[in-house]
Amino acid sequence: MDDQLRELRDIIRKKSLRIGDFTLTSGKKSSYYLDCRTTTLDPRGALLIARLILQNLQKHNIEADAIGGLTMGADPIATAVAVVSGLDGRPVPAFIVRKETKTHGTQKFIEGYDGKAGSRVIVVDDVCTTGDSILKAAEKAEQAGYLVVAAFCVVDREEGGTELISKKYPFYALLTAKELLKDA
Repeated sequence: MDDQLRELRDIIRKKSLRIGDFTLTSGKKSSYYLDCRTTTLDPRGALLIARLILQNLQKHNIEADAIGGLTMGADPIATAVAVVSGLDGRPVPAFIVRKETKTHGTQKFIEGYDGKAGSRVIVVDDVCTTGDSILKAAEKAEQAGYLVVAAFCVVDREEGGTELISKKYPFYALLTAKELLKDA
């Protein structure tokens, strides 16, 4: 594990990992809970996530015109990647996928990036459990005419989401639950 990934793991452990009895969004019971927004909205956490995603894009030769995902979990991640990529001189704009379309104005599902059909996009989320958020965001991106070239999450809970997402898109997790919980 490289230094940046180790530092991100430590921030998540300190700020986002809670041990106890929890009921997840999926309805499943868990002995731990991850509130990754406390990491993705942390200045250092956001910077590390953006750098690690951008490094993975380069490592895997993934070219993208934009990055985004389902609001709320994806918003700080996509924004951090957009800012850091802009500072690096290779800007990747961000977009937000609404959970429901607006009933006024343009009535769009996707806000921010307004690319042409065929634009290559990456879908992100903070935590992957069932994969539903990433798959919903990818579906909306495809309905807008975009080509989803990859999906990323900060932490994969290793509860089946990876397998579902990987059937349709290249999928990358910065960390797994096993890596977070080991020696925690």
